[in-house]
This record gives sequence, C-alpha cells and structure tokens, in this order.
Amino acid sequence: MKPYQPADKELSPSRNTTPLTVPPVEQNEDKKINKVIKERRLRGKNQREYLVRYRNAVHEDEWMAEFEIPDSDKLLRIFRHERRPQA
Repeated sequence: MKPYQPADKELSPSRNTTPLTVPPVEQNEDKKINKVIKERRLRGKNQREYLVRYRNAVHEDEWMAEFEIPDSDKLLRIFRHERRPQA
C-alpha cells in the first residue's frame, strides 16, 4: 500500500480542491415537536419514553427518550403541569 499523496495541480488542473461547505441542517417546521402526549416506563429499566406530537402532523406521533427531545425541559414541564390534578 502506498502512502497518501495529495493531488498534483499540474497533472489534474480541472480538479477542484476547495472544501465543500455544508449548509447547517435546520429543523423543518413540520418536524418541530408541538407537545408531549403520554409517558411510559420501560419494563426492567429506569427509563421513560414520551409520546410526542409534531406540528402539522397528527398521524406521526413518535415515542422518544427524554434525551432525544429538543427543549425537553420545557416540554416535559408543560406536560407534567397539565397532568397534575386540579385542586
């Protein structure tokens, strides 16, 4: 196996050696989480999953762990407040 040699510009002048810039991936408006609907505890583990509903997508609810949910602290605080019995 030969060691790596960078491309020679004289041998291949048409080769573009500038690095490509990748645009930042923005979360699509359709994939933003609207609210947390349910909570379940995984059997045999001390871990909970939450059923989340996306904006503008009623039939695409998905179970996610707390660490997978962006802004989980805010969304879970709202969810737990709504579940609390009213006195």
